[in-house]
Amino acid sequence: MTGGIRTALTVLFAAVIGAGGGILAVSWLQSDPEPTMKRPDFTLPALDGTRRSINEWDGDVVVLNFWATWCSPCREEIPLFSTLQDEFGDDGIQFLGVAIDDPEPVRGFIAEVPMSYPTLYGMESALDVAAAYGNDRGTLPYTVIIGRNGDILERYSGQLHEPDLRPLLEDLSD
Repeated sequence: MTGGIRTALTVLFAAVIGAGGGILAVSWLQSDPEPTMKRPDFTLPALDGTRRSINEWDGDVVVLNFWATWCSPCREEIPLFSTLQDEFGDDGIQFLGVAIDDPEPVRGFIAEVPMSYPTLYGMESALDVAAAYGNDRGTLPYTVIIGRNGDILERYSGQLHEPDLRPLLEDLSD
């Protein structure tokens, strides 16, 4: 094969791949958006021994945070969440923690770092809840924003910071 033919075939091959990629990109951009997922129901124990259901906060925006006492980024974001709960609680925004932990370490942590919102706990059952909310890798912290109608609006893997969360909460306030 001569150099000219090889170059022409290479250009033709690149053009076909580029066109195919462009067609796929346009198809993806024009596809229907992912269907909105409703929040899964769950019930877990609270530290006082009662069992609480996510349904208790229907009608509120829920910031559902999966965390653990042994998780440094989790521990670091809890004071921010408490501050935002105090600020936005009257606007129908409710933070809710789910500790992937045993109750005693959670009680010890809360004695050191007060939380102004409820936290539930569990080990395998809490991991199952996290997976039902899209955290199939078990990443912590993991936070889900649930709209007033029960639709899952956002999911965050990893530590959240105020600039990430405050604008969203301001938009979702009553």
